Formats: sequence, structure tokens, C-alpha cells
Amino acid sequence: MRHSLLARTLALLWLIIGTVITLAPILWMLLQALKRPIDQIAFPPRFVFTPTLDNFTAVLSAPGFRAAMQDSLIVGVGSVGLGLLLGVPFAYVLSRSSMRGRFELAEFILSTKMLPAIVVVVPLLQVYQNLNLLDSYTGLILGHLLVVLALIVWVMRSFIDALPVEVEEAAYVDGASRLRVLTHIVLPSAVPGLVTVSALAFILSWNELFFALTLTGTNIRTLPTYMATEYVGFLAVDWGRLSAAGLLATVPVVLLVLVLQRYLVRGLSMGAVK
Repeated sequence: MRHSLLARTLALLWLIIGTVITLAPILWMLLQALKRPIDQIAFPPRFVFTPTLDNFTAVLSAPGFRAAMQDSLIVGVGSVGLGLLLGVPFAYVLSRSSMRGRFELAEFILSTKMLPAIVVVVPLLQVYQNLNLLDSYTGLILGHLLVVLALIVWVMRSFIDALPVEVEEAAYVDGASRLRVLTHIVLPSAVPGLVTVSALAFILSWNELFFALTLTGTNIRTLPTYMATEYVGFLAVDWGRLSAAGLLATVPVVLLVLVLQRYLVRGLSMGAVK
């Protein structure tokens, strides 16, 4: 009994420490966003100050911030949609097909996540320049497809592996095609997996900086690119507005997780991430 109480106490203490470590940067950003410029650079840091919402007002009233949020939304939805269109059938083939080399092909898809982005971006820049895809939605969506495709394929493959194959075999006996089985049997059964992988892929695209910074210029600027170039100068950083912009940029992701929480918990508990 004493050992059980000690174990629960240690587990609770570990959870409290982990929560504090996780929330500390967010709390610090909130404090910086509520400070005036003179309080932001004070040393030692001031924890007692007169709060102001001027930083949030300035960020929300800036046309560049609203345009960057729109660009991030377009690129995120586009990359996730294209990733699902290509990745879900791919995952289904890897899960159900008996073709030779499918395991090697799956490992090759996974290996694309192991390459540093800087290795890929140099030849990608040359290809994009020849195809006039630089600084365009299409080019950045294709770039983010490299970021999310492996995640989509492997997570959906694990979901499809967990589905009973007998229902699909019965549909084949009744004359259903593979496409009909995929769209009418597999996908409705894998809704938690689809929601989980869509949310994770959208978050990856929303937070991605390197491709967005390299493959775009003046026409397209996602939120990470906007914040990295608008509030970070050569000699100084506008910590108040940068913190306010960072907090506002997390709002869509937080809302997405809250809305899809039921599906995400179910999806992750089914072993979507291994």
C-alpha cells in the first residue's frame, strides 16, 4: 500500500513537472506579448508590470499577418488534401497487396523523412525555377507534400492493417471493385485514422519554415516565414509583437485539436503512431 501511494505521488509529481516545463515557454510568450517595449528588454525580467494589448492590436491590424494566415491555411489544406489523395490509396495497396517489394517501397517512403530538408531543397529550387513554380501556392504545396506524405502513408497503413479483411473479401465476392471497397468500406471504417492523420499533417504544414522560406518570396508568405522576417531585424527583435503573433498563430491549431479531440484520442489510442 505504501509503495503504491509512493508510486502515485511520484507519477503525479512527474506530471506536474512536465506540465510546468511544457507551459513555461507559452506563459513567457504571453507575458512578453502583454508588456510595453521598455518592459520587454528590462533586466532582470519584470514579472510585475502594467499589461497592454497594443501588441495584439498591432499584429491583428497588420495586413501582412492576415495575408500570411490565409497563405498558411491555403497551403496547409492543399498539402493535406493532396497528401490524402495520394497517400491513402498508397497505404491501402501496401496493406492489402501481396506484390513483391512492398515492404521495401514502404521503407523507401519512410526514408524520405530521414533526409535533411537542405539536401532536397537545392535540386528542388532548380526544378522549380525551370517549371516557374517558385513563389507559388502550387510549388509550396508540392514541397509540403514531401513533409506530410510519409506520415500519411505509414499512419493510414497501420489503421488499415487493423481493419478486418473478411468484410472486404465478402465485397469482392459480391463483385465490388477495389476502388469501391476502398471508398465504401475501408475509408468509412478508418475515419478516426483519417482525422488523426489529417490533423497531424496539417500541423506539420502549418509549422513548416524551411521550405516556405526557401521556395517563396514576396507573393506567398506563410505565418512562420512572416514572423521570421517581419519581427526579427538585423539589430533587434520586436519581442512583444513576435510573441503576440506566435500566440495568435497557435489559435487555429488549438481550435483544430479541440474540435477533433474525440477522433484524435480514439485514433491515437488505436495505435496510429508507432
